[in-house]
Amino acid sequence: MSAAAIGPILRRMDREVWVVTAASAERRGGLLATWVSPASIDDTRPRVMVGISPSHFTGELITESRSFALHLLRRDQASLGLSFAIGSGRDRDKFAQIPFVPSESTGAPLLAECLAWLDCRVVAQLPTGDRIYYWAEVIDGQEQEMGEPLREREFIGSATAEQQAQLGRDRLADATRLRPLVEQWLASLPPDLRP
Repeated sequence: MSAAAIGPILRRMDREVWVVTAASAERRGGLLATWVSPASIDDTRPRVMVGISPSHFTGELITESRSFALHLLRRDQASLGLSFAIGSGRDRDKFAQIPFVPSESTGAPLLAECLAWLDCRVVAQLPTGDRIYYWAEVIDGQEQEMGEPLREREFIGSATAEQQAQLGRDRLADATRLRPLVEQWLASLPPDLRP
């Protein structure tokens, strides 16, 4: 099977859509993510794992602040998701028209409107070339509404043809730019991590 045929299989997964936010000093940023997962079965010490591109502004803020917030979006919040998915926080303030408050614990922006949010403090990170995986303790959270979360397919399906094309171009550019970093990371793995 060719690599081109594998992508569509993996994209059959329909993950929840999350907005990840972070702040460091006076800078704040946010992005849309689907690489979010619980990282513990211990409800007394909840942890999550998030995969963020090392080229993203929000990843830079997470690395600097050692913290971030996660926001699970409602099914009717695709336009909010798009405002965090397209463009970079280096170029524009993604929070200009969005109500939020800074977390008292981490300073990460907490969105006023979403299904739920989690405030997280990073305990470990692993750069793997095209992603930095952050493991974090959840130090606070709130379920703000009941309902089903927005999922990736519904999010993509709600975008205009132009927005879908832009998302595709951004994904391809990111993958192409970061491919050499993945190869460097794989080549640098110590023998005890190789099969």
